[in-house]
Amino acid sequence: MNNTYWMFLLMVVFTVSSPGPGVLMTLDNAIATGWRSAMHGVLGLAIGAALMAGLSSAGIGLLIRSSPASFLLLKYCGVSYLFYLAYKAWGRVPAPIGQGAAAGQAQDAGGCRKRLLRGALLQTSNPKSLLFFLSVLPQVAGAAGAARQQVPLALAIATYCMVLVVIHAIYAGLAAKARAWLSRPSAARTLSRLSACVFCAFGVTMLTLEL
Repeated sequence: MNNTYWMFLLMVVFTVSSPGPGVLMTLDNAIATGWRSAMHGVLGLAIGAALMAGLSSAGIGLLIRSSPASFLLLKYCGVSYLFYLAYKAWGRVPAPIGQGAAAGQAQDAGGCRKRLLRGALLQTSNPKSLLFFLSVLPQVAGAAGAARQQVPLALAIATYCMVLVVIHAIYAGLAAKARAWLSRPSAARTLSRLSACVFCAFGVTMLTLEL
């Protein structure tokens, strides 16, 4: 591995670890439904990241960057989705802890698919993700056989997705450990309100995002 790859890896770790809508969704899912169910949402985030990176490298990201109308459309879609998540989080109540591991195993396939889809939608509707791939990938990634200090595009995308899954799995594990306390009615209500407010804050912040 060359120095460019390790620099890119550190940048990805810092970016993925930083608090954002994706991290909040993972924490919220883990507290509400447990670690295993939350990982479906994490997988959705990884799929969304791979899709965004692929579209950016295919030139669609450049088109969006050069078209203010396209960027505004993506931005407002992302903001609307964050406000929708805030609405859902406001009334969310964690599943009773007494149901134990059986509750997580009894999750229906539709619920798993829903969490996966929500994760993918959140990632693909986030202009900040697009800006990361537009600004970072062209600097460090290239096709096989390109400049010596470049990182193959497929490796760069795979690294981002793997780091995302690992870090969010850790976040989800920590949140799941706290379910016993956070599932108390008063704590659950406070956490739901706080999550909703944070999602709204992210949405308002995204409104100020410019190319």
